[in-house]
Amino acid sequence: MKRTTILGVCAALALAAGSASGQAYPDRPIRMVIPYPPGGAIDTVARRIVQEWVGRLGQQIVVDNRGGAGGTIGTELVAKAPPTGYTILYGNIGPLSIGPHMYKQLGYDVFKDFAPVTLAASAPFVLFSSTTLPVRSVKELVAYARARPGQLNYASSGMGSGLHLTSELFARVASIQIVHVPFKGIGVAIPEIAAGRVHILTYPYSGAAPHVKAGRLRPLMSGGTRRSPHYPDVPTAAEVGMPGFHSTAWHAVVAPAGTPQPAVLKLQQTFAAAVAAPALRKVMAVDDVELVASSPAELARFLRAENDKWEKVIRSAGIKVD
Repeated sequence: MKRTTILGVCAALALAAGSASGQAYPDRPIRMVIPYPPGGAIDTVARRIVQEWVGRLGQQIVVDNRGGAGGTIGTELVAKAPPTGYTILYGNIGPLSIGPHMYKQLGYDVFKDFAPVTLAASAPFVLFSSTTLPVRSVKELVAYARARPGQLNYASSGMGSGLHLTSELFARVASIQIVHVPFKGIGVAIPEIAAGRVHILTYPYSGAAPHVKAGRLRPLMSGGTRRSPHYPDVPTAAEVGMPGFHSTAWHAVVAPAGTPQPAVLKLQQTFAAAVAAPALRKVMAVDDVELVASSPAELARFLRAENDKWEKVIRSAGIKVD
């Protein structure tokens, strides 16, 4: 509480000084790069937030979708943008905590090239099994897999994706051997899961819900810190004795390193005000998305912890991308 108060006072003083000198920020539209194509989950959440954010910020936010290479192309674009506060990134777990340990030649350094603004949103990954498997709990799945090492597999949306790494994390926490089967999107994998040729999937609630309803997927465990209101009978990893299986599909806002602190604080404060809107929180809760609005310092610590965690998983699994 004390830290939040000090942060607010500092921001107010900085912004007041900027106004007094005739350089109030922002005085023109801001470009927000989303490192994925339009229409995906991260794009949908970001655009809903922008609708509330522009009113608090007092300027337009122009969304610029720059997809490719697991989100690293758009992320590099922001890393090399002028640090004026007028180009920001709405990034996520992929390019900000997995990509740095997957790609040999990456055009940015998460900790040197970005100024953290705020952790934006978080949705827990849920562990699902195909309903063709004779298991109804994590304990039963683990026992079934241990009795058949290397015979079960899991789907992902591609090498190095959050789905891939989360399933690898589960395999290591559970001490089981399962095989990775990458697809060009989970929609393509669902018929294989329904037929019983693919056995395991980790995925956020929003994308899996129709397939649970259709009887293709069975939710077994949440990688978040709380039970999903949509699956109240599904335990968290901590509740089943697997606290190491903590994984969420998170989003974060960062700016190029060197962005003036008053601009960073203005972005963070107005973002926090935007995501506090009850109507927005209600809409996001439908998809089990929690709006966060952390401080820049909290995001910096979070990014370090996430990078450390996924680096260990990648090394342990021997995952490499040329």
